[in-house]
Amino acid sequence: MSSLRVFSATMLLFALAAVTGFADEKPVPYKTTDDIVYGQKDGLALTLDVFEPEGARKQRGVILVSSGGWESKKSNIPEENHHRMQTDHWAQGLLKGGYTVFLVRHGSSPRYSVPEMIPDMNRSVRFIRSIAKKFDVDPDHLGITSGSSGGHLALMAAMTGDDGKSDSKDPIERLSSRVQCVVAWFPPTDLINWGAPGGYSLIEFARPGFLKRVLGEVKDVEPQLKSISPLYFVTKESPPLLLIHGDSDKTVPLQQSEILKAKYEQLGLPVKLVVQPGGGHSSWPGIMDQYPIVWEWFDKYQK
Repeated sequence: MSSLRVFSATMLLFALAAVTGFADEKPVPYKTTDDIVYGQKDGLALTLDVFEPEGARKQRGVILVSSGGWESKKSNIPEENHHRMQTDHWAQGLLKGGYTVFLVRHGSSPRYSVPEMIPDMNRSVRFIRSIAKKFDVDPDHLGITSGSSGGHLALMAAMTGDDGKSDSKDPIERLSSRVQCVVAWFPPTDLINWGAPGGYSLIEFARPGFLKRVLGEVKDVEPQLKSISPLYFVTKESPPLLLIHGDSDKTVPLQQSEILKAKYEQLGLPVKLVVQPGGGHSSWPGIMDQYPIVWEWFDKYQK
């Protein structure tokens, strides 16, 4: 596949939402707690929703990053949100596995750039740890997941987690922001070499303004892109990683998952890459069939 083809297709990131439906699946009944405030940003509330399966459930929580093209939204119409949760493979796949789902919204593009979103994700992990027991979830066993830009932010949260800031006046900031494992679907992992060496330049050529939208003020582009690329934050303390990616993805090339897998293997860390033959971006027929692998991963590494 030519680099130009890869990067032209990448422009779909801003048109695609990280929510896709699935057919022939009966929705899992769940209980909802809406709009819990986990932080403040420029006088605006950062919020999350909690979804608890009404049937068999585990004492395990999974953070689901709500993001498409680095935009995070919620409808003001409750019926629309309910329909989304009933037809969304991300949420339904996790609920079906018996997990309590913490759906997190970050400061959204275009108002906020990606470097400003990553602290939101770290904050959300700390906050969820503080309230986990209220939802019958073990605070020491949290996973995180999402796809595309949400998968990118899930990875950044997983790779930059810390043990807490012991000297902070904010009790939430004193808590750990580490997660125990991560599942990322077709995520960007190296924004410098996206599909090819120096590939970011082709993105900017095809869509002028891309770099400013992602980075905010563009000063020194490659170091800035490196600072928001999960690949460069992998250490021997990084959590176990499951990657799922279609080999026909025209938006985020399979290469992005392959290089992150190779980095994990280089450090001897638990990692698995599931490649979906013919799989495109965001969804494919039978995508719910992938969830037993996701459940197995979370069950193994959240213990």
